[in-house]
Amino acid sequence: MLLRSRRYLVVWVFLLLAAPLVVGMVAPDGASSILREGRTPAPNPKWSLASLSALPGEVDAYLKDHFGLRAKMIRAHKDLTKPILETGNKDVLVGRHGHLYLLSGGLIQQSAGLMVRDQRVAESADLLAAMRDALARRGVSFFVAVGPSSSTIDKADLPLWAQGSGKKTEYDHFLEDLAARGVRTVDLRPGLNAAAQTGKVYLTHDAHWTARGALVGFDAVVEADGHPEWRIDPATALGAPAEVRGGDLARMLGVQDDVSEQADALLIHQTGTDENVSDGPIPDHVVTTGRPGPTIVVIGDSFTARYFPLMLSEHVGRVVWAHHHQCGFDWRLIDRFHPDEVWWIPTERAIVCEPGKRPEHFDEGDSQAARADARP
Repeated sequence: MLLRSRRYLVVWVFLLLAAPLVVGMVAPDGASSILREGRTPAPNPKWSLASLSALPGEVDAYLKDHFGLRAKMIRAHKDLTKPILETGNKDVLVGRHGHLYLLSGGLIQQSAGLMVRDQRVAESADLLAAMRDALARRGVSFFVAVGPSSSTIDKADLPLWAQGSGKKTEYDHFLEDLAARGVRTVDLRPGLNAAAQTGKVYLTHDAHWTARGALVGFDAVVEADGHPEWRIDPATALGAPAEVRGGDLARMLGVQDDVSEQADALLIHQTGTDENVSDGPIPDHVVTTGRPGPTIVVIGDSFTARYFPLMLSEHVGRVVWAHHHQCGFDWRLIDRFHPDEVWWIPTERAIVCEPGKRPEHFDEGDSQAARADARP
């Protein structure tokens, strides 16, 4: 009788372990569930003899993002562990007062100056300088800004080791490298630090900035880019605080249904039409306002996808927003939309390009020709 019970137990354990794999094959979670966690889904593993050593790691990352019942299992893990452990997990740090911070990818170490990838910072600055040159040949101006991480601005609830000790960060090195190459840019940190003294500029349960934070960042960009008349006054653009439930970090901990907070509501309403020009959970899109004015291309990520096209629609003729894809965006959109300006605005965690990534269909010879034409 005992042996039969053990056989049943083995069968049940096998079914339990096989369930995520089977569901992942039949009805996997969509990429949107990963993007809502503030990161990009792992790509399909690529098989080649040259990259054979990297294949196991690529397969492991892919399976971690694509097994079935993923969201439900994260929630179940929270329900089982929260009564005992309230310190987050490998992806999320729980700071003081329940403040959540993105931990994966070395993000907090990056903010504190404990992780500086000098070579990759320099290579990324070189690529942006090449893009600037190629755009200049087309008569298009180029501007760079970086949306700081919440752990760079909202430091008070972090552990002491993560609050930084005056070390130069990747953000500092990146701005210095861009300045050395003559690429126009602006540091968004001073304005956000000042605004954080009087209002919430980052969400407590989410890695993104609030409407107030986005507005501060936008105003800093347009002023540094020579368009001070495009600034938007927070006193008129922000309304009474409204409830915000859940958040991407809360979702990663499985507590999205248990938390909420108050954040300023944005009163700006988009004018014109908004058309998607790509597929995916966060598609590239074009806002056509019907007003006379320039065409601005914003190449960014979830920090700017909603806010910057909305804010620019108050002042320009057309806004094109495209995801940077870790520097692998499609360069052909430049020739498709013929912008007057291109803004490169990644968030801090995407400040460096992924190794080997360059814009698709980018002609390096074009930028070299632009530099040759500029020589005396």
